[in-house]
Amino acid sequence: MDVKVKIVSDETEERSIEATEGDTYEHVLKQLGVNPVEVLVLRNGKPVPEDEEVAEGEITIIRIVSGG
Repeated sequence: MDVKVKIVSDETEERSIEATEGDTYEHVLKQLGVNPVEVLVLRNGKPVPEDEEVAEGEITIIRIVSGG
C-alpha cells in the first residue's frame, strides 16, 4: 500500500512510502529516518501508537522536540 505522510516541523514536508501488510508506524518512522521519541503520529487527526499496524488514512507526523 502506498502511504502518504505529512511531516510537520519548522516546515511541512510531504512524502510517500511503500508499506506492506503488518508494517507498524514504528517501521514507517524508521523508513523515513525519523526518531520516534521526537514525534507524535496522527492518523486522520487522532494519535496512534507506534506499534499499531499502518492503516489507510491521512498520516501526519508532528515533531514535538524543541531545543532547550
